[in-house]
Amino acid sequence: MNPEEHIEQMLHTIIENTQSIINDNQKQSFGSLEYFLGHIREYRDEKQYLTEDWHIRTPRWLGEYGNTPEEEELLADIYRLQAYIAEKLKGG
Repeated sequence: MNPEEHIEQMLHTIIENTQSIINDNQKQSFGSLEYFLGHIREYRDEKQYLTEDWHIRTPRWLGEYGNTPEEEELLADIYRLQAYIAEKLKGG
């Protein structure tokens, strides 16, 4: 799998996991995950990860104390994607 296909797969996972959290009525995302979902879809559709403006803007609260395991896993997926892009597309 080439780097672009791998990035697409990682983005797909992030989108699916974000949608799953949004759909769970037990979780409180305060609308920020809906905003993030739209942003990450645009990021994917426009292949922004191939440009210099490749940083993913995550909700500020994501990663803070009190997140659910699903939110923590989502954040870990985002960090893995950013590290992969930095390594494979940006040279480190």
